[in-house]
This record gives sequence, structure tokens and C-alpha cells, in this order.
Amino acid sequence: MSLSSKLRVSKDEVVAENGVVAANHALSSEAGLEMLKAGGNAVDAAVATGVVACIVEPMMTSIGGCGFMLIHLAEQGKSVVIEFSPRAPGAATAEMYQVSDSAIMDIGLQSVANSENIIGPKSATVPGTIAGFCMAHSRYGSLPLEQVLEPAIHLAEQGFEVDWYTAASISDEMERLVRYPGISSLLLNRGFPPTVGSRLVQRELGQTLRAIAKSGPDAFYKGEIAEAIVKEVQSGGGILSMEDMERYEAEEVAPVSMSYRGHTVLGARAVNGGTTGMQTLSILNNIDLGARGHNSVETLHLFIEATRHAFADRYRFLGDPEYVSVPVKGLLSAGYGAALAAEMDRVNARLEHEGDTPPWLAYADAAIHEPWAFDPESKGSEYEMSGSSPKSSTTHLSVIDKDRNMVSCTHTMVNSFGSMIGCRGTGVILADGMLWFNPSPGRANSIAGWKRPLVNMSPMLVLKDGKPLMTVGAPGGRKIINAVTQVVMNVVDFGMGMQDAIAAPRVDASGLETAYHEAIDPDTVEALKARGHRMVVGPEDYANHSFARPTGVMVDGDAGVLRGGVDLLRRAEARGY
Repeated sequence: MSLSSKLRVSKDEVVAENGVVAANHALSSEAGLEMLKAGGNAVDAAVATGVVACIVEPMMTSIGGCGFMLIHLAEQGKSVVIEFSPRAPGAATAEMYQVSDSAIMDIGLQSVANSENIIGPKSATVPGTIAGFCMAHSRYGSLPLEQVLEPAIHLAEQGFEVDWYTAASISDEMERLVRYPGISSLLLNRGFPPTVGSRLVQRELGQTLRAIAKSGPDAFYKGEIAEAIVKEVQSGGGILSMEDMERYEAEEVAPVSMSYRGHTVLGARAVNGGTTGMQTLSILNNIDLGARGHNSVETLHLFIEATRHAFADRYRFLGDPEYVSVPVKGLLSAGYGAALAAEMDRVNARLEHEGDTPPWLAYADAAIHEPWAFDPESKGSEYEMSGSSPKSSTTHLSVIDKDRNMVSCTHTMVNSFGSMIGCRGTGVILADGMLWFNPSPGRANSIAGWKRPLVNMSPMLVLKDGKPLMTVGAPGGRKIINAVTQVVMNVVDFGMGMQDAIAAPRVDASGLETAYHEAIDPDTVEALKARGHRMVVGPEDYANHSFARPTGVMVDGDAGVLRGGVDLLRRAEARGY
């Protein structure tokens, strides 16, 4: 047997008493911690952290993006979701793209001619991030909005030092960036990418944030800023309108929930990845994983099988509940989870899928997969296979404050640098949320005007005996779902602290094969192959991201402290005091 050197990286777990902010960039975490030290609460810290991310992670997120924020208020015992989901422009239709008959993505989606749903004006959805952050702050924050936005305004107007990752991200996308003058003017220096150590200044974006700090979300969705955004999109043939901008509002809703080994797991509603992750946990709730051991052959086999069943339901049933009937209560019911667990082969994987056929097709047996039998709502029509994009340009933040209020917030611009539409005069880059829809008509997740697509973001909160335990989420496209689920399992089933739970090697069963981290025992991998799993090693280093990148904070009640953890290989950082 040949041997080779392996990359091994570690990060210290942040342990603090009063508050911890964990985010995917040090400047973001620093802004959130500044709010906590100034007397702000977890929501103040989350909004400050999130808006700074829109400045320092321009490839990952934007105030022209979208997301979800879960909030738990410890003293009130209240949990809410602020949903700032992407919405298709009102003029969008199921037939708006020319769909290829031959090219099919690995999740069963057909591709679109000229990638118009991925890049350019026709890929842009209505931006939701400012509406979401402002709603969260106005309802649950404690510091003035001007104070909360000041770190982001300063970094936009004065610039921040470009690190190797930002420089490389911009350089890698040069072929696409130069096609669109609006975004080129925002990020490039005389047509060239910024160099490491230079400063990236975004004065127009800083002025936009100043207007929002002074006048709230109306400054963004009405008047000159909105007009400039719409003008940029429509000049390139896009369909975003002023009516779309003025109509958009974030929503506060109750989270969906399920019980996992006596813990309450909270997530956003049906048009996100959390439902699929929670369904996976619901299936595994019927199996004692702790007795089988962490990353053992049995544990990983059962996790992969449960994931395949949950994804089979994801792509058949999930869509915007305003447009299609979605059996969320059935999918997350204990009875349905038990039924799927009883049906799973505890030894072997299903072998019906071959080649490029999405593996969950082999699991979508209508006789078994009938969540409506466990749902009190009325059953809707039958739907063909739906889907969502495997691509990723996303960030996440987790906060717990001194009063043990918790926030889990994932927000995104979808693809790297979103739609590539930079709106001149505003500094805003728009998300390309249209790629999340199934471009073929007649599916649960097909396009319609003002509809919300099925997204991958999966922020979660976990309570134990009704008290805060953990907040977690991740960037990483479709792989977010498995990553967040495994972090929850690592804490609940295997007693890990937050940093160890995030750093533990994982598998991802969201694609054609099951990707595994090279640190997983080779004998375990061979045993899984013998059971019928299509295993492939996932390269994971500073440049290659084969897995999602979780970020989280947990309450260690016994020690009376908070523990923050972040991804090992990226610039993510937890800060506490």
C-alpha cells in the first residue's frame, strides 16, 4: 500500500462567558462582537455581522441577496424566523427560458440555453437581505440602526485589505466579470483584479448603506436606489421592475420544528434545505447511533440511506407553499420518520441507480414515500421531480449573547458573485436566485411570477429541555444540508463540543456518489463500498471545497460557558468575550 502526506489543520475552540459570534470572515465576527460589547443583543450582533459580510465577502453574499434568520429569545422562550427569501420577478413565467433537451444536471434538472438562469439580468431575483436584516433589527434589536451598520459603512467607504482568498476569487471569475461593466466597475482596478494586500473600496455601497441607516429599508426599495437597480437590470433585458422592489417585504413566521432524541430542532419553512436535514434526523431518530459509534460503518451507512430517502421527498414535494401544497408536517412527523426507518435496509444500499441517474430516484417508491398520510393538510396535485442548484456562494453567522439569546442566519447571493449584475450608482450586486428554480414547467419548483424557489440554506437552532443549546448553519450549496445535520448529530449523539463537531470528517450523500473526507478510515470506506455505496473521496484543502463549511455556537450548561466553532480551512473565525 502506498502512503502520502496528508494535510491536517486545527483551530482552537473559542470559549467565553458573555457572548460568542462565529462567522466566515474575521472582520464580520469583529463587528458582531463590537455590538455585544456595546450592550447590544444577539440580533444587533447578527445584523452587524451579516452586513459586514456583504462588504468583505463580495463573492459570497450581498445586500442584493436573500436568506433566513432564526432567532430564539431566551427570556421569553420565543423562537421566530425572519424569512427574506428570494422571489422571482412578477413578470417571470414557467416558459421564460429555453430549456435544453439533452444536458441534465446531476440532480435531474435540465440546463438553460446561454445559462440565462445563472448569469446576467434574467437570472436576478428580487433582493431580500436589507428587508430581512431591517425587520429583525426593528423588532428585536436594541441598538440604533446607525450604530449597527457603522462597521459595514466604514469598511465599504474606507476599504479593507484584500486577502489571498478574495483576490483569488475575483481572479477566478475574470472571464465572467469583464462581460458586465457594472460589476467590473465595483470590483476591478482598471480592469485588473485586486492584488493581495491592496484595499478594496466600495464607496457607492457605503453611501447606499448610509441611506438605509438613516431611512430604513424604504431607502433601498423605493426611490433613487431602487430605480438605479431596476434600470441596470432592464437595460440588459432583465424583467425586475419597480413594482417588484416596492412590493417586497420580509416575513416573520414561526419556525418548523421536530424532536430529535429529546431535543427540539428548529428550522425555516419548506422552501429551504432545513426541512430535508430535519427529515433526515427524523428518520435517524428511530435508530441508536450513539451505540454504533461515530463514523462507524453502520452509522455512516444509515446516515447515507436516511439522506437518500429525505432527498427523494425533497425533489418530489418541496416548493413554495404559496403556490403548491407541501406536506411539511407529514415529512417531519415522527410517524413518517419511523415508517421510512423501518423500510431502510440496515445492511445494504439500494442498487437501482446507475450512471448519471440521480440516486434518490431509486428511493422514491410511491408506496413508501407518502408523507401526505401523516399530514393533516389537504393533499395537492402529484408533482414530477423538482430540484435545486448544487452551486454555492453563501455565508453563515451564529451568535449567542450573555442572556443566551440565539441567532442562526444564512444569507447568500447564490452563485459566485451572483448574477454578475452590479448596479452602478448603488454598489449593489444582485443574486441569481432564478437558478434555484426547476426551469421545466409542471414541477413543484417550477417558475412562476413572485414565487420563491427551493433553496439549500439550512440555518438551525437546537433547544434542550426548552433552553438554548446550539445555533449552526453553513455555506456550501446543496452540501449544506448534510453538513448541518451531521454537526447536530455530533453534538447530540456523540457529545462533541462545537469546534470538534464542525471539524470532524464528514460524508455528503447529496450527489450522484457519496463523497467522503480522506480522514475517514479507509477500511470503513471499503466496507461501505461493499454494501453498495458509490464512494468517492472529496478533495478538501484551501482551494477545493468538497464539503460545506459549518459555523456554530453552543451553550455548555455544565460549565456555564459558550463554545464557538468554525470551518478549519477557510477564513472563518469565532470571537467571544
